[in-house]
Amino acid sequence: MAGHDPASIGSPEQVASAVSSVVADGPAAGCRAIDLRVLGGIDVRVLPDRGLDLGAAWYRGVPLAWISSIGERPALAPAELQGHRWRTAFGGGLMTTCGLANVGAPSEGHGLHGGYSHQPARSVEVQRTAAGLTVRGVVLDGDLELRRTITTSVGAGEVRVVDVVRNRGSATVPAPILYHVNLGAPLWSPPARLSVGATEQAEPAPRDHDAALHLRGWDRAPGVVPGAVERVYEHRVTRAPDGWAQALVHSPALGLTLTLSWDAETLPRLHQWVHPAPGMGVLGLEPANCSVLGRAADRAQGRLPVLAPGAQRRTSIAIQVAG
Repeated sequence: MAGHDPASIGSPEQVASAVSSVVADGPAAGCRAIDLRVLGGIDVRVLPDRGLDLGAAWYRGVPLAWISSIGERPALAPAELQGHRWRTAFGGGLMTTCGLANVGAPSEGHGLHGGYSHQPARSVEVQRTAAGLTVRGVVLDGDLELRRTITTSVGAGEVRVVDVVRNRGSATVPAPILYHVNLGAPLWSPPARLSVGATEQAEPAPRDHDAALHLRGWDRAPGVVPGAVERVYEHRVTRAPDGWAQALVHSPALGLTLTLSWDAETLPRLHQWVHPAPGMGVLGLEPANCSVLGRAADRAQGRLPVLAPGAQRRTSIAIQVAG
């Protein structure tokens, strides 16, 4: 990177720093955190007690992630995750993982979006190299084991997440997964635009009447809309020759473009969540292997992802910012 002479560096922490801590006060008191900072890249807060999900994030001082009014919070106990209680501890952040037993609407005895993001990571380790930082850890959710690797790159403006999910049990089990990438102001503010795929994109499919009413504006940041309700769409995913797909958010006001890329071989679906009400102002981009209607709906359609005993699945996403 320009201006970076290795001979002038007293400590590698000037270029890539990983600080592990335990929150001392406030709602998240007692929760673990790892703050990753890299020269010329994306700075991101990793949350080990929330499944190694990604919290607040910045690029050159510009906040990228939407943070809800709830903010950083401890996980809920399994008994508290029935119905829609998941929302009561949804702090937003750059990426929240939904699954692994259920994604979307409460279904077959599992609450909204499952319990993964309320599981603690174990065997967490951080590695620093000249290229950047790597965090690894293991999260257990029932019979499913997820091994996560997070990398940030010096001078590249990129965060990558690679997950390997394995069925440790003796029976075939549902294994839906959705990556809830949450973007907020100032990145997702007028006149920001969203594009999906490398070619002209057809209109997405609205989930319900509320989304259908605003279909013509699905690709534009709506700003703050008093009284608005959430809008959810599903996009038709177009894969590049390498099997990956992309969605881009371009902010002319900031001169930045954020690109979300994902392996569409194992994440063939993309959902979009927009909520422009006061105090929200969020865009959710959600690569997934399932719908957001719950596992019973996917089962009825013959589209419920499952893993046989001993089987494993690799999923990957990358978040890049340039400008």
